[in-house]
Amino acid sequence: MKHTILQLTFLLSWFSTFGQEVPTPNNDIFVNNEVSINSNHLEFSPTFLEDGILFISTNPVNKRFKVKDTRIDKNIMSIFRSTRDEEGKLQAPVPFAIELLSTVHEGPLTFDRTAENMFFTRNNLKGKKQIKGKDGIVKLQIYSAQRMDNVWKNVEKLSFNDKNSNAAHPSISVENNELYFSSDRPGGQGGMDLWVSIKSGDTWGEPINLGPKVNTEGDDVFPFIHADGTLYFSSKEAGKEADLDLFTVKKVNGEWGIPENMGAPFNSGKDDFGIIIDRDKRNGYFSSNRGGGIGGDDIYSFYALNGLEKNVEEVPDFEKIITINVKDEATGAIIEEAIVTYMKLDELTLGRAITGISNSNGEERDPNDLVLKLPIDENAKTGLTDFNGQIPLRLNRGSYVVKVEKSGMQSKQIALNSQSDILEYSIVLSKYDPTLANTGNGNNNGNGNNNGSGNSDGSNNGNGTGSGNNNSNGNGTSGEAFGEEGVVTTIQEGTVIELPNIYYNFNDAAIRPDAQTDLNSLADFLIQYPATEIELISHTDSRGNDRYNNRLSQRRAENAVDFLIKKGVDRNRMVPLGYGESQLRNTCNDFNNCSEEDHQFNRRTEVKITKMDAPITVKFINNLPSYISEAPTSTKYTGRNKTNISPSNPSTTEIDLNEGNDEYDPEGNYKVIAGVFANMDNAEKRLIEVRALGFNNADILKLGGSDLFHVVVSRYRSSSSATNTVRKLKSQNVRAFVKS
Repeated sequence: MKHTILQLTFLLSWFSTFGQEVPTPNNDIFVNNEVSINSNHLEFSPTFLEDGILFISTNPVNKRFKVKDTRIDKNIMSIFRSTRDEEGKLQAPVPFAIELLSTVHEGPLTFDRTAENMFFTRNNLKGKKQIKGKDGIVKLQIYSAQRMDNVWKNVEKLSFNDKNSNAAHPSISVENNELYFSSDRPGGQGGMDLWVSIKSGDTWGEPINLGPKVNTEGDDVFPFIHADGTLYFSSKEAGKEADLDLFTVKKVNGEWGIPENMGAPFNSGKDDFGIIIDRDKRNGYFSSNRGGGIGGDDIYSFYALNGLEKNVEEVPDFEKIITINVKDEATGAIIEEAIVTYMKLDELTLGRAITGISNSNGEERDPNDLVLKLPIDENAKTGLTDFNGQIPLRLNRGSYVVKVEKSGMQSKQIALNSQSDILEYSIVLSKYDPTLANTGNGNNNGNGNNNGSGNSDGSNNGNGTGSGNNNSNGNGTSGEAFGEEGVVTTIQEGTVIELPNIYYNFNDAAIRPDAQTDLNSLADFLIQYPATEIELISHTDSRGNDRYNNRLSQRRAENAVDFLIKKGVDRNRMVPLGYGESQLRNTCNDFNNCSEEDHQFNRRTEVKITKMDAPITVKFINNLPSYISEAPTSTKYTGRNKTNISPSNPSTTEIDLNEGNDEYDPEGNYKVIAGVFANMDNAEKRLIEVRALGFNNADILKLGGSDLFHVVVSRYRSSSSATNTVRKLKSQNVRAFVKS
């Protein structure tokens, strides 16, 4: 696909390396072609707007707008809109804002935070007359429009437009005071450059070139300025026969740094451009004409499992070293190379607790005694015990969960507090007994030895030893304690549960597919406790006016309630409340400058328990017994994340970062398990869910002589292929692990 510089999209075969190496593919980022909105025409340059996206397409709106541009041999470009359905999926597109349509190109656009003001690209018009530049070509210009009574009015060209130069692809900052765009106006580095106009009062200032670090002698186009100040754009170096690549750049001490190529899967060797990214940097969309698409340019969505920017692990200010001793219960012998996984629980909220609810094990229990498992996730650290059966854990201030595993033995897990007097924990492992699988609550606490200066269990035994981690929570966290059963807390009237995994796109109240886990678990909780009534509360940060924030937060709360209703929860038990910016948790108000992270702290979804028949005691217990069928491949302790260990270990999410062959192999030794159930009905429900995701070979089996029902998603010859499938399932909110 080749285009001329006169085309609205400026989709030349551009490329720029800026001297940077192209990163390797990221296996934690999933890219999907949005087939519901793409066609055999060009679809490109998406932007967020209220419960969906807008984008540009050469698909004719109707016969009136079936106008061919002979320079590019395509129909004129118009703006289309796609909203999300109740499951968060994009629906078939429709034309956007008929009042804005013309018989020239309409192009990439952006909205301010309130979504009441729009900036868009259009060929230069005066009334209905096209205005040509000195070279006889109608240039692109940036226009503004205002939404009044749901109609876009007051369409005007911005004052800095030049009829002899192109100006296109606007993107406005979250504070509404900086407008980034592409232009070939005089004073640039060459070709199309990136510029910014700064607003003063009601006036947009003279554009400023972003300079030679960002701009090249080629073409630099399609800017997107993220709320945290990161700039994304596409570029092609002058004179190179290559294609558009996506780049990212940040300011360092007020100056733009060196752009970095975003690499695969965003860049493909074809044109990749027009990216937009949500506030949490987990989801977004971009355009590409890569192979396997539907039309010339298609729109792709992406989901970053761990976010686009993984924080560089800082060496913490260690408070204390806790030693774990592992022994054989039967012989008392030390156990070398036991796998020890540990994770800090400072962010353990009741929201995370609710996501652990499971009724599939058929246990009988007090209806007001809610038993949950402590989560071990991808943030955990892993190491191996040494030749003395020991491993030192360098812990910062706070609460931790520690899990110990060894080939052929039952795993054990304890919760501990680094601020207690206990400096050593002895954990004994017993031989694996398949008859005990998925039974019991796993009170796997060993003996914790303190430094002799206090009584870790509250009793004076004279030798400074205490049992397990039966100490109260020393950091003053209200309503949470550590006992033999692990962590104990209470849900009662007035309890506020924060749902940390509810994400919304900018100016968007629709619940995204990746953000439904917490709500699904909340639905399970409300169905399990039918006398419970709640308020579902949504908050925004302070940016934007009060009216807009109140309206947006109310829509978000109502959408969450509607989601729960579809899951079988009675509407009369739920009240949606949007508080806008009225309940900020820090000083990030209209008068203080704050980081995006500080603003994000105020954007949240909460559940307040307003009525229940009795308080519910929540016990976070040890994981149920599990089994490792082979020895770990790592031979020494390391404190780094994601140590390479046995592929059969279900407590880690990464086993082999090399790409594998994802082809199903019925003889493969590596099985992907998406749940183990005592009840066949529950297993069949999970099987239906897995097959709906395209795993047609999934089946229910009893493995290892167990009477439990295993949902086997697929089989592979390599552990890397199995791990890739686990990642894919996780992106669809299906928990899975690898068993060999």
